[in-house]
Amino acid sequence: MTVTAVVVTSCTQRKSGWGRINLAQLPRMREVEQLAEAWRGLVGRALPEGPVQSLYQGRSIADAVAAAAYLESSWYVVSAGLGLVRSDQPVPAYECTVAARSELGGRLKLLGATAVDWWNAITAHQPYPLSRLIAQSPTLLALPSSYLRMIHDDLARVSPAEVGQLRIFTSTAGLQFVPEHLADCVMPYDDRLESVRNYAGTRSDFAQRALRHFVEALGAASLPLDEARATVSAALARRPQRLQS
Repeated sequence: MTVTAVVVTSCTQRKSGWGRINLAQLPRMREVEQLAEAWRGLVGRALPEGPVQSLYQGRSIADAVAAAAYLESSWYVVSAGLGLVRSDQPVPAYECTVAARSELGGRLKLLGATAVDWWNAITAHQPYPLSRLIAQSPTLLALPSSYLRMIHDDLARVSPAEVGQLRIFTSTAGLQFVPEHLADCVMPYDDRLESVRNYAGTRSDFAQRALRHFVEALGAASLPLDEARATVSAALARRPQRLQS
């Protein structure tokens, strides 16, 4: 089955490779732009470990890759350390996450900066890479709330004319970080997905499981936006809702 849509997913903390570069190797900086520039230099000097597709591990990446393979399409990763990278792009082994207790999270707090500031700075040499990708091709975007928060400014640049190009898969929590004009791009998945055989899992891989269900079980990747939303809603309509504790 050939569909022109590309798949975009989030990076994972589980990575292969030894001798990872990390922000602890850099001195303290006074501005987030300086920190991003120094980090890009560190990445540029590091020897590639291999292509993106061999670096990340875990269910979330496996489900995104499975969806891309089903569609026979290319796939990309949103990475706090590398920006937007294609699956066949050679990259070094690295450690960089915007989690609050991470090295980067701590430095951003000291600088009075946010994850959005970091994404804008780390991608400054090629600004707004995700919105540019969406403008070029239909895009299936599977990201948790923390990543949607990070790329908010980038995603906000998707024009109203390009809204039909985008399908977003995320948790209910992730919806609050989607720019308002893209709210209808979010496919209406929720905890009812946990009752669908072969598609249950953990919170950390919800977005990618929803993506795979959309592609494999519903065959909805080529549907117009309104029809795609209706197809998801119909598929989940008779599924049990998880009770909130």
